[in-house]
Amino acid sequence: MRNKFLKTVAAFACVVLSGICVFSGSAIAEVTNATNDAHTESEADVIETVKPMKKSVIDIDNEKVKEFYDNDYSYIANFIGNGEQIRQKSVRLEWNAENAAYYEVSLSDNLTFKNSDKYVCVENTLDLNDLKPNRNYYWKVKVTYEDGSQKDSKVYSFATKGHVRAISVEGVSNFRDLGGSVTTDGKILKYGMLFRSGKGEDITAKGKETIKRLGIKTDLDLRGPSEAGIVSPFGDDITVIAISGAYYANSVHETSINGSEEYRNAFRDELKACADESNYPMLFHCSLGRDRTGTLAFILEALCGVEEETLIRNHMLSFLSVEGQRGAANENELILANVRGIYSFISSQSGKTLAKKTENFVRQIGVTKEEIAAIRSILLG
Repeated sequence: MRNKFLKTVAAFACVVLSGICVFSGSAIAEVTNATNDAHTESEADVIETVKPMKKSVIDIDNEKVKEFYDNDYSYIANFIGNGEQIRQKSVRLEWNAENAAYYEVSLSDNLTFKNSDKYVCVENTLDLNDLKPNRNYYWKVKVTYEDGSQKDSKVYSFATKGHVRAISVEGVSNFRDLGGSVTTDGKILKYGMLFRSGKGEDITAKGKETIKRLGIKTDLDLRGPSEAGIVSPFGDDITVIAISGAYYANSVHETSINGSEEYRNAFRDELKACADESNYPMLFHCSLGRDRTGTLAFILEALCGVEEETLIRNHMLSFLSVEGQRGAANENELILANVRGIYSFISSQSGKTLAKKTENFVRQIGVTKEEIAAIRSILLG
């Protein structure tokens, strides 16, 4: 009976992490120290923590992402042909406890553990994936013993640092959270609201579980009605909005955001979908998650006040993914020129800041002031 029970416990589904409060590097250290120091040395604990060590700040960027941020844009060619290199590292929790039958680990962004995520496991380790960079996390363990009694451990904490929340969705390339970018006035785009990726037709059952844990309600498919299905490949209960998305900004090409009336209107409709709070959390994608997807991401981020360097970096990150690398050998140079073209086009609009210039452009194509305010409210809080 006990073996059967343990197997059942081991099969428990884990829930995805919820929104986490933002701290600067110094604040991370201060809060982590305060949390660990809140327990006296004489206080007995039912477990012994092995990792993360006390006061740990864990870098969740993988080595390739670090390399990308350590070099200029032209270095992107070095990543082509090397597969999916964008996904972040997991964080392992490890502890020791005597005579334990199983454990329930609680993870939260606050010491009250309100709305905490719970993970049930038989082993004394837990690998946490899809964490958000530059956050404090708090965790504790409820130990269930062989005799059925239970005890709670102390509260422990660790902090993460990194550049991008790249989520592993099995069967989907170039999947990442739009959150995390810092605006010129110090605000931060919220995590867990808007996600971007490549196509979803190859998603696995495990990948769909990840999508469900992220709580995604809407699939904004920029490939348009001719390629998008009535049912989303990411999940049967996800609403599909199919729009033939616009590419970059070049008035000589009808498919650009300043091209033909058809594509200007299409881009307007993309932004209107992003202004509807009932669509969130939302995923938007095209085939590669690079061009049409990157164009919408660029304008949304610029509208919120993200500066040029970050806008271009976020766009070129696609080349660290399998789908984002597809194309001719010099595709990276063309894409860099294209994304710089969007920046030049927006910079040519009236307004004192890039955010205001972006606002003035999207107003011209039919997005209202109320919808612009809604987008900013949803993405910035």
